[in-house]
Amino acid sequence: METMIKTQRKNAVGRLTERQIKRRVGEAWALLENPEYDEKQVLRSAELLYYDADKAKVREEMRKYRGTRKNGGHFALFFYGTPDPNIVYIL
Repeated sequence: METMIKTQRKNAVGRLTERQIKRRVGEAWALLENPEYDEKQVLRSAELLYYDADKAKVREEMRKYRGTRKNGGHFALFFYGTPDPNIVYIL
């Protein structure tokens, strides 16, 4: 069963905490700008720019944003959801 995720661009919501981002995004990939991390390198807050269930769409959106930022901007790509147990992840 596939879950339909709405695609959404940033609507000037400002910085969100990690919990707020999870609640808004659901099971999807999220493009974050200027993420702040705590001393254990855990995401504390960020600006949510875009999210979608399709990672390729989020990466394409990241390319668009990179070209529009004067200082380059710092971006992070996060997956919020349950990992597929049939996929092997190599870090």
